[in-house]
Amino acid sequence: MTFTHVHLLMTRSHEFLSRSNEQTLELGRRLGEQLNGGEVVLLFGPLGAGKTVFVRGMASGMGLQPDEIRSPSFTLINEHQGRFVFYHVDLYRLSPASLTDLGLEDLYRSDAVVAVEWAERLEEAGWDLGDSVIVEIDYHPTQEDTRILLIDGGDLIALEAES
Repeated sequence: MTFTHVHLLMTRSHEFLSRSNEQTLELGRRLGEQLNGGEVVLLFGPLGAGKTVFVRGMASGMGLQPDEIRSPSFTLINEHQGRFVFYHVDLYRLSPASLTDLGLEDLYRSDAVVAVEWAERLEEAGWDLGDSVIVEIDYHPTQEDTRILLIDGGDLIALEAES
């Protein structure tokens, strides 16, 4: 599997092009393998861009079965047990004002990983995104079925391009 990788100078960001769900899943898996608990992964991107696919890959990298990962669009928060507790959160159906009653702060623990889809809602509500791992997924403007993934994880991310 080949990814196009561009390291952005002067930042802690990595940009990848994914040409399939399998490549997006693999990038998520590689990130999931590096997680140790205590991380918050915030996913940004339009509907259908591949956020849940990436989260399934993360789950695989943390020792979970990716097939068990479903978007919690209606349940809002799904909890999974693996190497540590994995919370999968989907804020798509929520307004920024309704986030205060969700109890997200209670999920942030050293023995858990939290992945939040539609993290735009947190940003709109003025939350401090702090030291979170940021994953932005978007459609490529000229290449059909290609996604651009920008991952900013500070010192955590050690994803390298495969050859």
